[in-house]
Amino acid sequence: MTPIAFALTAALSLSTFYVNANNTKQQQVIEVSQPASSIDLSALSSEQLVAGLSRPAIDLDSVQLATPEATEALKQQISNAQDGETISIPSGRFANLGVVNITADNVTIKAEQPGKTLLTGLVQLVTKGDDITLDSLVFTDGGPAERMGGIKLEGNRNTLKNSTFHYFIEDYAYEPDERRSEYPKYLWVSLWGKEAKVINNRFEGKHKRGTLIGVQKNIDDKADNHVIKDNIFYSQKKNRYNELDIKKAIRYNGNSWEAIRIGDSKSSQWPSRTQFVNNLLVDSDGERELISVKSGENRIAGNTIFESASMISLRHGKANIVENNVVIGNLKEDTGGIRIYDENHIVRNNYFTGLRGGGGKIAGNADVRGGVVINTGIIDVENGEKLDQAVKGKELNKQWTPKNITIENNTLVDVEFGMVHGNQTHRASLFDNSEVETTHTGDKITFGHNVVFNDEESLQSLRADPTAELTSPTYNNEVYFGAIHGFDSLPNGISTEKPNYKKVNGFYQFEGAGADVTKLKVLTADDVGPNYRLTPSDKS
Repeated sequence: MTPIAFALTAALSLSTFYVNANNTKQQQVIEVSQPASSIDLSALSSEQLVAGLSRPAIDLDSVQLATPEATEALKQQISNAQDGETISIPSGRFANLGVVNITADNVTIKAEQPGKTLLTGLVQLVTKGDDITLDSLVFTDGGPAERMGGIKLEGNRNTLKNSTFHYFIEDYAYEPDERRSEYPKYLWVSLWGKEAKVINNRFEGKHKRGTLIGVQKNIDDKADNHVIKDNIFYSQKKNRYNELDIKKAIRYNGNSWEAIRIGDSKSSQWPSRTQFVNNLLVDSDGERELISVKSGENRIAGNTIFESASMISLRHGKANIVENNVVIGNLKEDTGGIRIYDENHIVRNNYFTGLRGGGGKIAGNADVRGGVVINTGIIDVENGEKLDQAVKGKELNKQWTPKNITIENNTLVDVEFGMVHGNQTHRASLFDNSEVETTHTGDKITFGHNVVFNDEESLQSLRADPTAELTSPTYNNEVYFGAIHGFDSLPNGISTEKPNYKKVNGFYQFEGAGADVTKLKVLTADDVGPNYRLTPSDKS
């Protein structure tokens, strides 16, 4: 193991119950991390976190091309799989399988040697049956045969595990369309059924437009209950193909680059109950939304986000929980923590450090990437107004004003903007730049036991717009040490005194407030991802 892995590894898994923000009892697995020794969070690098040197190396260049006959035989074998069958695929590069449907139940398709079965060219595996497992496959040197991904998990209780998507962005048409100069959106993985698992995979080099993982939530009250856990997301980049050079199309070509999207606007008011837990996200700069939540009752927990110019975004949907995440900006420009819309969320025990969300270019509070950002919306939630698909100008894809949000026991250290009460400028739509005239501020936001600790004079611990005050906020034992912007006098419940602290396993543990750092862990590729690593690992 690497020295950093030794310094970080030691976790205790407890099976327990928690009550979500809708008071629904659910069984979860919570990782209580107790790192073995202290680390310097500011000294970490992307290369350290994703190296995974404790994993055996697989030389991609040594894997031989399979014959066309062997490739066709594999396609037929998968297509004709019978219930309960296990298909072990020998080492080789199997090119251009195309769209392959798996219709049987309880099928396992796995590599004989993990990491040495390469699916190249255009390919899409579609799990139409139930209880199907795809294990230890590598998707590289090609791309999805259809825009919904190299893998479509239809059916129920299907699993993708120990597999790798490695710069899987070639071979499909990638040009702006004639209608509005919009580039196509190709996913890598899409989830359509229920109770899917995406675990211990690595997704590296998503450099073309399209959400990496998309949860395609149905418009109904049946929860998805997916688990996306212990994965690595590395090097997601936009504009490598000059997508943003077309000025009239910048707003929409700069959209749809998320690492994961859970639901969409039309299904946003229904529960998904997807868990996105214990994932490592590194150097992922696709867009403002890294983890895009567009449904209800999801849990975003225990993830490590490092040097990613992006944010956790509670964009649509209700009663989501965001807890025990570690977000390390490492002073990278445009890094941020979490932004919040809609209602009944809980944001607790997260740790944000080294964020530089303004980039020196953002005026006022519009679109600031702060540690915790309470955005404005276009509806009057204080008086019960709702977004409605039938109301022109206030459809479900617009901005639902935050309401009934609990923000508690979070720690923000060395962040350009800490707590932000935003005053965002809203547009009529992604394709219409007309400004919405009337906006509304967050209502009934509860802040409790949070600490913002900014030693540098230029960093703002609390940023608000005095013309857009929150309605009915409450503050209990809040500590904001650093510059305050936008308040003539602070509300009761906020202290600006320098707090007492000690260092615990590299984290600041503050006295009487902030995150309980014994619940936090900085993940590395020695902890999560596949049980092998690919070389060469970088095609950027």
